Amino acid sequence: MRLGIDGRWLFRGNPSGRVVVRNLLQQLVTRHAAHEYFVFLPRRDRGRPFPFPGPRVHVEYMPKACGLLSNCLLFPWRARKLRLDAGIFQYFTPLFSRFRRIVYIHDAIFKTHPHFFRARERWYFLPMKFFARRAHLIITVSRSERLRLQAHGFSCRGGIMFVADGVSPAFRPAAAQAPDRLRQVALRYSLPERFLLYVGRMDVRKNIPGLLRAFAQLRETDVQLVLAGAGNRRKRRLQSMARELRIAGKVSFIGWVEDEDLPLLYAQASAFVYPSFAEGFGLPPLEALASGIPAVVSDIDVLREVCGEAALYIDPRDPAAMAVGLRRVITDQSLRRELRDRGLTQAAKFTWERSSDELMGLIAAEVGRA
Repeated sequence: MRLGIDGRWLFRGNPSGRVVVRNLLQQLVTRHAAHEYFVFLPRRDRGRPFPFPGPRVHVEYMPKACGLLSNCLLFPWRARKLRLDAGIFQYFTPLFSRFRRIVYIHDAIFKTHPHFFRARERWYFLPMKFFARRAHLIITVSRSERLRLQAHGFSCRGGIMFVADGVSPAFRPAAAQAPDRLRQVALRYSLPERFLLYVGRMDVRKNIPGLLRAFAQLRETDVQLVLAGAGNRRKRRLQSMARELRIAGKVSFIGWVEDEDLPLLYAQASAFVYPSFAEGFGLPPLEALASGIPAVVSDIDVLREVCGEAALYIDPRDPAAMAVGLRRVITDQSLRRELRDRGLTQAAKFTWERSSDELMGLIAAEVGRA
């Protein structure tokens, strides 16, 4: 098969989307190397070395444009001579093409939680459902997200399937990491000896204010809170809130963490906390489980789907209940060991190899219907 892949997020874009694109693309071109791949990248990335070269891998550079315009206009225009069997897109698909149109819709949280999005974002996402109807197949990342899409009228001729995300083998317990690299990362980010870790964006739906209120109730512990993620404007407001709660000295905002450092950051945490109100999948909790650290996460359907019995669940709307859960995972050594063992077992179910095989199976079936 000759496959075109929307690779706009390969080097940039939202963190989880970038992880998904990079890992699936890597697995596709290595595990399914008999096919020919055309990866569409924005022209601004021309100077970056393509990370997954191969004799049957080709890079097509396109002018800069938003995802909707790029996928709906530029991609088909550039693909007209490539004789593609299928094109795989992020969120928006062309209205017409000679190839099979497969669209990845990672989530439609803007439908169930519009208050978490700015008006400009809601307007940008508004046509997504209309364009999805022109796809031959919709793929999402979890059973829970498929139900959300179905409930809000997303549909296409091939239906909605889900392919769960995976977790990289780079995420593993501290005992399996290089000691010198652990020390380097601890120094680079000034990590305290014992800390709770949050990884993710500082968006309102991630509920960092609720986490700060919960952490403020743990004054008797010597554990600190480390928040990793981009978002300088929101970070300033959160730092001000930490000062108001009189916990500023125990909270560290370390900002963006490089990909190669992230597994070593997880591995050194005392526990992981993820109080998000809504997710499409939830990669950071899965990465925490694979790193062998106990996880405290929101009691929402998708995180139960991802974490199973391997996490401690809390109500993200109740800082007092969150504090109880955090205190338990810090002080109860038996619970910590139990969550660690369950977490490693649970994380082993999610691999990018499995994800790529499932994705390729769906693509092949769809092309076979052409």
